[in-house]
Amino acid sequence: MTRPLSPTERLRYQTDGVVYPIPVLDTPEASAYRSRCDELEGQLGGRPRTIEVRQMHLHFPWAYQLATHRCILDAVESLLGPDLLVWATELFVKHPNDRAVSVGWHRDQTYMGLTTEHTTTAWVALADSNLANGCMCAAPGPDRKLTPTLEELRVGSAHARIARIELRAGEMSLHDADVPHGSAANRSGQKRVGFVIRYITPEARPAHGRPTVILARGHFRGDGFQIQGPPVEAAPEQAVAQMKQSAALHLDAVLGNLRGGKA
Repeated sequence: MTRPLSPTERLRYQTDGVVYPIPVLDTPEASAYRSRCDELEGQLGGRPRTIEVRQMHLHFPWAYQLATHRCILDAVESLLGPDLLVWATELFVKHPNDRAVSVGWHRDQTYMGLTTEHTTTAWVALADSNLANGCMCAAPGPDRKLTPTLEELRVGSAHARIARIELRAGEMSLHDADVPHGSAANRSGQKRVGFVIRYITPEARPAHGRPTVILARGHFRGDGFQIQGPPVEAAPEQAVAQMKQSAALHLDAVLGNLRGGKA
């Protein structure tokens, strides 16, 4: 299964800002990681918000293993080169028939506070993600930095080209920080589980501070980030408490980027 992206896939990413589907996990792997995410949700009360379930790779060995999975890294390396850092992980879950959870149209560059040409986001499906259960949709194209505008997308402009990023469990998409994207609520009886990994290179200079990252592949030289090693297995309560602290720090940094208008 492991392979770099093909020239056609790389061109599609460069032109559209998104490429999919990319197979990265076999069925047992996807099922095992899905179970760990379900367990983590349970430890956080059953239906935590995404802002509460992030930076898992810093505290859970299974999340670190997923974020550094060879098949995922091979594809990402095709776009960013051999030196790869994990800046963030997030869990995007939509429970069956939950019409309260959706994601409005946005561009990631607004809140990342990083030089965007050195970033990409992997959206790894741990359960099927389709139109019925609220798959991610994007407005791809060579002019994605400017058009369509987010307001046009929010009012449903008929001129916008919309791509439905439908994935089977074990597949992923890769999207850049400039492509507009969002997703509707889950109107089906099927749970949607997406594990998101935000990769950067050492050249992706942060606008504020020195974010904590892990070195997923290659080498790191510089002082723009704090490098953390792989997490060790800890008691569930301890790992969850530490993840909450990291999630809060990450959210504070994101909000700071938004307030500062870093785009």
